[in-house]
This record gives sequence, C-alpha cells and structure tokens, in this order.
Amino acid sequence: MLMMDGYSSYKTVAFLSTKSADATLRVFKAYHTQAEHQTGHKLKQVHLDMEKEWVNYAWEQYRKEQGLEYEFTAPYAHQQNEATECSMRTILDGTRSMMAESGLPLKYWADAVQTVVYT
Repeated sequence: MLMMDGYSSYKTVAFLSTKSADATLRVFKAYHTQAEHQTGHKLKQVHLDMEKEWVNYAWEQYRKEQGLEYEFTAPYAHQQNEATECSMRTILDGTRSMMAESGLPLKYWADAVQTVVYT
C-alpha cells in the first residue's frame, strides 16, 4: 500500500498480507498519526481509488471520528490518480531493475521496494 503526501510528495509503503478493510485501516491509522505528528498539521482530506477496502463501515466510522474528507476516483480511471500511478510505476521499475542487477532471490522483493521508495 503506497501512501503519498500530496503537498510534499513524501512516500511511504506498507506491505499487507491481505487487502482487507481491517488491514488497510490499521496501516492507515499508523500513517495518519505519524504524518500529523511529523508535520504538526491536521490531515483534512484523503484521496482514494474506488476499491472495496475503502468503502465500508470501519473506514466510515474512522472518517467521522477524525473529521476526514474522502475523495474517490472513478473506478478504472487511473488517469485521475496520475501522481500516485506514476510513482507506483517508477517504484516498480526501479525494484525490477534492482532485483535483476543484483541477482537476489524474489524473497527480497519487499526490501528492494522499500529501498527504492527511500531513495
């Protein structure tokens, strides 16, 4: 799961064992707390793709508790989320190049992704 700050383009990545609402919400809560603590500003809006893990009771309750506004892209309209899609493509291309050049086994894929995001 890629989380990107729209103002600074700071990116962080989290690896999920499942793409469930509980897993995504748990990771997002940690990111939300960290982002507000580091910037000193309150998060106001979250831009999401129209996947099923975002549209459910748990996410809606969290949104209401935190006073967040959700903005959804249209389904299958990747061009509406251009900055994130471009970042994902860059991260994956960098990871593939790094893995091919190093000759490491695929079990190091997550470490290579984190390295590309960090750099």
